[in-house]
Amino acid sequence: MRPGELLKKLKNGIGDLGLGVFGLVAMNAVLSLVVNPFIEHSFGAAFHGRILFYTSLAALMASAFGSGANYGRLKIYSDERETKNGEYNVFLLIVMAVLAGVTVLAIFLKKGDTAGSSYIGLFFLIVLTVLRYYGDVQYRMDLNYRRYALYYVAIAVGYLAGMLLFRLTNSWVLIMITGEVFGLLFVGISGTIFKKPVFALTKDFGRHFRILAVLSVSFLLSDFVASADRLLLPLFLDNGDELTAIFYYASLVGKMMSLLSTPLNGVLSGYLYNREGGITSRQFLKVVLLMLGIFVLVTAVSVGGSHLFVCLFYRDHYPEARPLFLLANAGQVIFFICNTMMVVVLRYTNEKIQMLISAAYIAVFLLVTIPLILHYGIYGMAWGILIVNLVKFILYAVLGLIGIRRKRKTEEAA
Repeated sequence: MRPGELLKKLKNGIGDLGLGVFGLVAMNAVLSLVVNPFIEHSFGAAFHGRILFYTSLAALMASAFGSGANYGRLKIYSDERETKNGEYNVFLLIVMAVLAGVTVLAIFLKKGDTAGSSYIGLFFLIVLTVLRYYGDVQYRMDLNYRRYALYYVAIAVGYLAGMLLFRLTNSWVLIMITGEVFGLLFVGISGTIFKKPVFALTKDFGRHFRILAVLSVSFLLSDFVASADRLLLPLFLDNGDELTAIFYYASLVGKMMSLLSTPLNGVLSGYLYNREGGITSRQFLKVVLLMLGIFVLVTAVSVGGSHLFVCLFYRDHYPEARPLFLLANAGQVIFFICNTMMVVVLRYTNEKIQMLISAAYIAVFLLVTIPLILHYGIYGMAWGILIVNLVKFILYAVLGLIGIRRKRKTEEAA
């Protein structure tokens, strides 16, 4: 590749990453700096913890099934250079039946507490969030990161519009639902993934469905940790709802910084899946070292930013949250670093390997973290997230290197 072409490609990549970051930051800034503080000030920390349980459940289901359909479609597109809408719509339709059961189970585990909403409201929130996570595949396949950014801006505008509905209805779930609807309307108007033929299948649907299912289970197992504080603390600790909110406030800057991983993963996967060939072992090792450097830098920024953020938005809870800043933020940052590593590893390994990694990961996480929670409360949660994700990072580095070398040998032999 000529130096001029390489420079142009680098500029395009940086521009795409910048657009992706802008869109994700816009959406999450509204959610984290406007919507959530508004809810906490309206209802208090304990009630906010109850709400966080269900919004985190929606995010977990979306990161599993929505991202499974999203990355699965990208992977199939990379291999076959063509995909059909119907296959992914049928998959998502089947997922909705699963989500109905998940909603019932969640309410049962919370002993009937719906955080002031209803079964129907919570179910719709979860379904729409799943569809929204899938929706940005339109722009990643097209490598259209301008519309990718606008997609997330539309969601942010929807959250603000939902706050107006809250004034009329006092329903927090409508804030979230309105945001998801705005995003889906945008992709419905500007894209084609939800258009006819809506349920048409190909002869390879069975194989494609297995790919989507395997990836969804992998994401479910892997991403459970991202929501674990809000899902486990209310179930294992007597004052879990309030502690959920405290841990959330302490780790939120790290979560917000980790938003960089989503556009980075989107750009990275878009280029990897549209690129012939692959990267070398040496290039992969440079990626690993870069990720470690980002981990240290972003953690330091997150800890400093947490002091300012909690003082500004959750001042009453600053004394309780402050001791958690380093541990909680480091755990969130290494989690997003692992997600970026996963994108590279997935490109050069079989998706079944990813599911095995995720199954081992969640088993170790539960075995390590639940005893820590029971003995040390939210500090045990912070240590569990950090330790298990450091182990996962090392595992991805090793498997990625093996996968790339094996793929190179296969290509050379052919």
